[in-house]
Amino acid sequence: MPVKGQKFTSYTTEFKLKAVNMYLEEGMGYNRVTKELNLISSSYIRRWVKNYREHGIEGLTERRGKAARLSNEKPHPERKG
Repeated sequence: MPVKGQKFTSYTTEFKLKAVNMYLEEGMGYNRVTKELNLISSSYIRRWVKNYREHGIEGLTERRGKAARLSNEKPHPERKG
């Protein structure tokens, strides 16, 4: 469970893609990739591989925060007046 004020690490799309390629193309296991990249849990790799298989590279991009939310919003109609 997160602690108040805890900072979370954000990983770049390139970093995630490297991890996915180590698993899929180089045949490394989840735990080996985790150790090679100094991650705290293999669940990151599992999630990234799953997202990559389902959505391609788009599945590895950050979807949280203002930037993601703005890209999903519908354009507002022009105000007259």
